[in-house]
Amino acid sequence: MAKPSLYVACSIALSMAHIHAQQPTSQTVFPEAHWTTRNPEEVGVDGQRLDQFAQRVGGDGCVIRDGYLIKSWGEVTRHKDWASAAKPVLSTLLLLAVDEGKLSSVGARVKDFGWQLSDKDATMTFRHLADMVSGYSLAESPGSAWGYNDFAIQLYARSLERVFNQPLDAALRERLVVLQLEDGEVFGSRDGAGLTASSRDFARLGWLWLNRGGWRDKQVISRELFDDCFRVDVPAETPRTTGQGEDYLRVGSYGGGTNQTPYGPGAYGFNLWFNSLLSTGQRVWPALPEDAYQANGLWNRDTLTVIPSWNLVMAVRGAKPGKFEPGAAEGEYNQNLKLIAEAVGSIDK
Repeated sequence: MAKPSLYVACSIALSMAHIHAQQPTSQTVFPEAHWTTRNPEEVGVDGQRLDQFAQRVGGDGCVIRDGYLIKSWGEVTRHKDWASAAKPVLSTLLLLAVDEGKLSSVGARVKDFGWQLSDKDATMTFRHLADMVSGYSLAESPGSAWGYNDFAIQLYARSLERVFNQPLDAALRERLVVLQLEDGEVFGSRDGAGLTASSRDFARLGWLWLNRGGWRDKQVISRELFDDCFRVDVPAETPRTTGQGEDYLRVGSYGGGTNQTPYGPGAYGFNLWFNSLLSTGQRVWPALPEDAYQANGLWNRDTLTVIPSWNLVMAVRGAKPGKFEPGAAEGEYNQNLKLIAEAVGSIDK
């Protein structure tokens, strides 16, 4: 991953307009106790292309379009770790905490929850943790540098436990009862901080995101808060960290190091990856529309992809989809995603 950053300045306002273009209506379909199934062709999708995609990437997965389950493969009820695809679920909990009044805002200070932060880190906020610019275990102060940092994520998860005074699984499931998660446990790995939801339950969370925090007639997350946070939030000009510090709180790592990739500035926000334009003239995933965004774990192995303009959500865990290389149009991962584009575009021309 030792490549120079490819990201250039982007218009956050324009990104928000595209990302939030999908407007839920009274006709928007939501699952009940189980997803309602449809043949892909009933919602304008080429089933053969979906079959090819599933065969190529493997793992456990499902595709939702227009609120219907149109494709599943592997074991969609399986509970296994989603690696870093869990991170935006932590950020979903953050928004729920703000809505509930447990935090004054996403800019609430982390030190107010019992952590003895260093003088350098005293200004750290929950937003800094969600954006990978917290400075924890790094040389820089909060907000100063990008560091894809699993020590900071561990601090984020443990801080949310303190905010809710509950294990993460209980906190999330209690607040998302309306989603009718059908397979039980959501957080179960990594000492309660790792996501183990089934693919079809994780897809419900993606459907909540696609509908901008709304579920039927209930706004689970306030629309204003959702729109402010689920967008590119790390400026493209943010420098990469230059030095490693100490895990002085002894929280440990969520799974990796403090400086795992140069990619992120200009394309990252609240632990989500967005389909931003790169200096090469390509987007992060050239095959997908610009409003696509994704929870990404183990560099494409575990993903939840949300595409508002296609009214489509795709959850895939344990896949072999291809290397993490943003902007590589001919790369294996983008070529696999191209099958999804063809599945929609071959009928929706």
